[in-house]
Amino acid sequence: MITEPTETGDAALHQRVDDLIAAVGLSDVASITDVLTAVAHERGRSVELEPLPEDMESGDVFGLCLPYEDRDVILFRTGAGPEHELHSTLHECGHLLFGHVAVDSHTGSNPVSRLLPDLDADLIAQVLARSSYEDEQEREAELFAMKVRAVMAAGQRRRGDAILRRFDDALD
Repeated sequence: MITEPTETGDAALHQRVDDLIAAVGLSDVASITDVLTAVAHERGRSVELEPLPEDMESGDVFGLCLPYEDRDVILFRTGAGPEHELHSTLHECGHLLFGHVAVDSHTGSNPVSRLLPDLDADLIAQVLARSSYEDEQEREAELFAMKVRAVMAAGQRRRGDAILRRFDDALD
């Protein structure tokens, strides 16, 4: 049985995610740009977003991250809507920030090795696509995405309220 992170009651998991969000400065973000800026700052390199190649869109791959020496690239599935794209991107940011590496090292059978044959096998092992909540790393990344999305929604409401207050003040 697959357990989503919000159903676990795992206080330690929630604490790890909350601690990371606070440590990276994501407690008051309102946009994906804010998040990517904080992730880039924390990791000391740029973060680039790119859509998954078409030949990977039909499988179980919803997103993956490719950590290079000079930048991180997050690939996300398009066509599922902006909320799904946002969630997948946040999930991959969680993997980057937690420093997760894939357990599976069968590089010959994963879509990344077919797509990017010039990548180092160790790099491929770190970026194998993840599509379930079965292991602890997935649960961390998933809970990270859910919590940061909630923070973003609150930040967007605050920014919207501030704009409305300025507009009201201008009318007075």
